[in-house]
Amino acid sequence: MKSNKLSLILVTLICISIGKFTSASANSYILDDAERFAKLFTHTSELDEKQIKNKYLNLGTKGLEIFTPYRIKNEKNLLRAISENSGAYKKGIEVCLPAARRIASDAKQVLNDVKILLEQEKLAPTYILFGADNSGGTASREGLSLGLEVLCRFAETEDEAIEVILGFVAHEIVHVYQSRIPENKTQKHTLLRQALTEGFADFISYRVLGKVTQSEIERHNFGVKNEGVIWAEFKAVMNGNDFKPWMYGSSGEGRPNDLGYWIGKRIAQAYYEKAKDKKKALKELLYLKDPQSILLSSGYNPA
Repeated sequence: MKSNKLSLILVTLICISIGKFTSASANSYILDDAERFAKLFTHTSELDEKQIKNKYLNLGTKGLEIFTPYRIKNEKNLLRAISENSGAYKKGIEVCLPAARRIASDAKQVLNDVKILLEQEKLAPTYILFGADNSGGTASREGLSLGLEVLCRFAETEDEAIEVILGFVAHEIVHVYQSRIPENKTQKHTLLRQALTEGFADFISYRVLGKVTQSEIERHNFGVKNEGVIWAEFKAVMNGNDFKPWMYGSSGEGRPNDLGYWIGKRIAQAYYEKAKDKKKALKELLYLKDPQSILLSSGYNPA
């Protein structure tokens, strides 16, 4: 009798453990917010602030909570964005949401691959949602939120959208792990540091996906053709804290945006390839304690 009771307890504990593991794995890629918004947008003849607040924002996941303060802001701002560019939301729902559904298992695999590659203990979840048409995504210690109406700018078909979304997942999830590193307030926030922060995320994305992503292909092609010139210009200003025109905006002069990402990726790649201990190299690139040392050790200096 005691043996039967003990067996029952053990089976129960195992089932609970498996249930927790399955739940954590299943919930690493979460479409709830996007689905709820799509239903509201599609089945409501004329949206108003009250509907957006009560049927979308107030029912949001942790991902929507992460995304709201500096991007969605409130129901008034979201309604304004929808009114000004309803076509972006319609495209997001018709083209990119079906793509996001199709790649659920692939996205979970990418998230797990990045976690293993960076030797992280705690999985970082990704939330797919609709925002105020002003941000493709944001990362926090608690997870990653991706704005589907903005990501859909980079795709015209469902197949293209699949590539775009997977690329953003692979890149942005690295920023979640970066944000979990305790801040060192003595570190100088230079252009070089920021380029390596973003470039490392692109490098990890490349390692996991095995290709240059859709969102970075233009700057990659331009960079390969003009590497020596770009490096000379970047090197002259890399220790300053002015990110323009290298990051987060137009590069001007007919150049692709965000060439600083590409330079950072090239330095990270050179550092990794030169390192004898690859795991240690990835950890050093993730923690980024000394960008100058990483640059020097990488040997990166194209003519």
